[in-house]
Amino acid sequence: MEKRMVNQFRRFITEHRDNLLTWLKSDTRHKDIHLGDASLEEVTRVVSQHDEALNRIDCDEFGKCKECGGEVEPERLELDFTTCVCLDHYSEDQLRVLERDLELAAKVQRQLLPYKIPALPGMQIAAHTEPAQVVGGDYFDFFSYPDGAQGAVIADVMGKGLSASMLMSNLQASLRILGPEYTSLDALADRLNQLFRSNLKLISFISLFLVRIDVEAGILQYCNAGHNPAIRWEASSGTIHLLKPTGPAVGLTSSAQFKSKELRYGPGDLFLLYTDGLVEARNPGDEEFGKERVTAYVKEHLRQPVNLFLTGLRETAREFAGKFDDDVTLMVIKIQ
Repeated sequence: MEKRMVNQFRRFITEHRDNLLTWLKSDTRHKDIHLGDASLEEVTRVVSQHDEALNRIDCDEFGKCKECGGEVEPERLELDFTTCVCLDHYSEDQLRVLERDLELAAKVQRQLLPYKIPALPGMQIAAHTEPAQVVGGDYFDFFSYPDGAQGAVIADVMGKGLSASMLMSNLQASLRILGPEYTSLDALADRLNQLFRSNLKLISFISLFLVRIDVEAGILQYCNAGHNPAIRWEASSGTIHLLKPTGPAVGLTSSAQFKSKELRYGPGDLFLLYTDGLVEARNPGDEEFGKERVTAYVKEHLRQPVNLFLTGLRETAREFAGKFDDDVTLMVIKIQ
């Protein structure tokens, strides 16, 4: 397995384990990280699995098939890092079941994406998602408010593959129902947090960036729940602004406090929303694409039509990294 991929697994597993240890060591009256219905024994067992996986990484045994000594497929390790048998040793029946499940999940996920991009006066909008596997944990969508305002969301579930895609399906259904009912995005984020804290297991959580656009007033309201900072190009001042988190990720803590902020936008302004698969794309030297390259791209290409802008950004990151190891989702909003 490539060194950079091993390092990615090390970071991912270490983050999981450390969050669980924080929960285990905290005062039981203040165990704020949500672990669903998991018992102390179950959490302790999962921590042991994380430690065992990290030990296998240190011993250069992680991802090796115990049957033949070959490599276990990275895609399957991303779904379950305890996997220690490669697909060559699956039975034909097991392979058919796995293939059927993935095909069905991919079909469902494609159908959940919006059929068309909203057409707003004086504004261009484009969005694109690209899963690293057959199915992914990234998501974007649009929803309309009764007063004519436009809602939008981009989100990323912790994890990848089939389980992440199923969780994103739940989020999509929830937002289609709840989104139009909450004109205040902090209240919407709080409601989603209440819902998903009851359904997420162990340390799963969802980062998301919510947007509400009032075209008549020229105001964009946003709530960043533990997501990557969106990038705003402000044409009047010629400056870049980062729309940083205004609250924690959804489903992580019971005492979450979310805030929404409002921006008055003007002609030439551009907003770029993205998931971490873009900025964390790594080249063979294990160097990240990073926010600096993204902001540099924005400054250089902000006059392009939005579809060309997004295509060019994806290709620039892909040329840098060679391939995407994580889901990549992008949304751009440009004021005419």
